[in-house]
Amino acid sequence: MGESNIVVVGGSGFYGRYVVADLLRRPDVRVTVVSRRPPHPAFASDRIRWVSGDRDDPERLGDLLGDAVAVVHCAGPFQAMDGAGTHPLGPLRAAVAAGVPYVDICEDRGFLRAAATVARSATAPVLTGASVVPGLQALIVHDLAHGMDRVDGVLCCAAPDTRRHRGPAMFEAMMHGAGLPFTAPRGGVPTVVHGWSEPEWTVFPPPVGRRLVHQVYEMADLDVLAELCDARTIAFKAGTEFTVVNRALGLFAALRARTGRPRAARRWTPLVRAVSWLVGRVGDEAGGFTVTVSGECGGLPVTRRLGMTARQDGGRIPSLLAGIAVDHLLAGRLRTTGLVPLHSWLAPHELRAALRDRGIALWRSDDEDGWRPWEE
Repeated sequence: MGESNIVVVGGSGFYGRYVVADLLRRPDVRVTVVSRRPPHPAFASDRIRWVSGDRDDPERLGDLLGDAVAVVHCAGPFQAMDGAGTHPLGPLRAAVAAGVPYVDICEDRGFLRAAATVARSATAPVLTGASVVPGLQALIVHDLAHGMDRVDGVLCCAAPDTRRHRGPAMFEAMMHGAGLPFTAPRGGVPTVVHGWSEPEWTVFPPPVGRRLVHQVYEMADLDVLAELCDARTIAFKAGTEFTVVNRALGLFAALRARTGRPRAARRWTPLVRAVSWLVGRVGDEAGGFTVTVSGECGGLPVTRRLGMTARQDGGRIPSLLAGIAVDHLLAGRLRTTGLVPLHSWLAPHELRAALRDRGIALWRSDDEDGWRPWEE
């Protein structure tokens, strides 16, 4: 039996490399990495082949899908940043045209809405949003909210590692969203909030600990979680271990929200990325993610929390769900035609087992008590 070819668009980027490494855990997989420039540093494995291609060229991508069993789209940023409201849907269009299963790590609200339209004509599974936001969120919230009579709030917090240097796409998305207004539910009321606002302190499981986090820019969880559990408040916040950096970005966002300047915040990307690289020299490799669901069960208030941490390579957490999805595709356990509901394709015990198998520590906390290891 030959090796299964997985095409990874943007596989030479920060998260793309983590996805490729996850795929190669399987001995029956080979990977075709598609990017505009040769990967640097070059991949060491002889099961990886690099080919030149662009995410915005579906015809070229279609030519590369002849023997592919899946396409994974990692070529961010996924936000519409060209002023015309268009999103980088080339890999999805190519996969749909070729009848090949598709997975992406997109977190953007507009992209997922556009992808849902394209997926209507798909004859193979389309799993869009297989990242922390909204993929992991949907699976975990669906589990934690089970049995609740009402969900009042969902708070998700990310603690990215700072040791590994991110690519420009992540910084472009961050600077693009800083200070921009969007509507999110707060206490059941649609409320205008801004990217990188609403600071608060939160405690992550070991070894991450206490961090200052801010509301991130407009993301797909606002649609996915609202449909899933009708939560009265939905917030996704993030912060590094460098409090001064978090506060500086919050001040930048507040200034932009109040004055509208700078209009083209993406121009600051090289400077912010350089600062990130510098602080990363003394940064931490640990990373984490938490989900808190609060509501009512049997007439009583209840709070349930799940956390996950990685002591090393904490930045890989957003890439893990894509690799898990490919595992299920290859095993024949993901057969949905067209758009796959994010909460439905993986059972809670399967998710926890897959995360543990990838070296992720799982934690739980109920009714605001301290974190303790999650034991089955």
